[in-house]
Amino acid sequence: MASTTAVTRCARLLADGGVAAIPTDTLYGLAASIRAPQAMARVLRIKTRSPGGGIPVLVESAAQAGEIAHMSPDARRLAQAFWPGAVTLVLPARPGVDRRLLGPNETVGVRVPASGVVRELIRLVGSPLTGTSANRHNEPPPMTAQAAADAVGTQVDLVLDGGPGAGAPSTVIDLAQDPPLILRAGAVDAPAIQAVVPAVRPPTPPD
Repeated sequence: MASTTAVTRCARLLADGGVAAIPTDTLYGLAASIRAPQAMARVLRIKTRSPGGGIPVLVESAAQAGEIAHMSPDARRLAQAFWPGAVTLVLPARPGVDRRLLGPNETVGVRVPASGVVRELIRLVGSPLTGTSANRHNEPPPMTAQAAADAVGTQVDLVLDGGPGAGAPSTVIDLAQDPPLILRAGAVDAPAIQAVVPAVRPPTPPD
């Protein structure tokens, strides 16, 4: 568990436009304030990924998610069932959301993490944070502070050590499609999702 002093220091850095590797309830992620365009550009460079693929966003609450994405009735049901937790909802973005965050068809992925440390960081920074894994594109995501430091330590301003992550990524559900589709299997399985919103389709099997 990260100390209060370390969390406060990390929050100050993020509020000032820095980038940090932080522990979440799933894996270590690259955190930047979504109100700091240069920091988000750094996140993309660290990931070695072009814009257009989307950067998931960590929010403090479903209400904060609704400030950057259109929360449909199905999204609200899933949020009530699984937030805080390891479910990312891909939703139509509201106007004005930074384009670096957007995926296909003007969508944005949002999640309320179960980690109290991350929610406290969001509160202290006063802004949602990017939540993409702290690794370069197509490399394995780190589950410890040391693994995050080995992967991106020279490219971030701080690695916040909060102990090991749970190891399973969040389940990603695209609610902008009709019917909705699980884009990535993760910590919450398809039957649990379908018990809340039966129309959600399971992940497409590989060819």
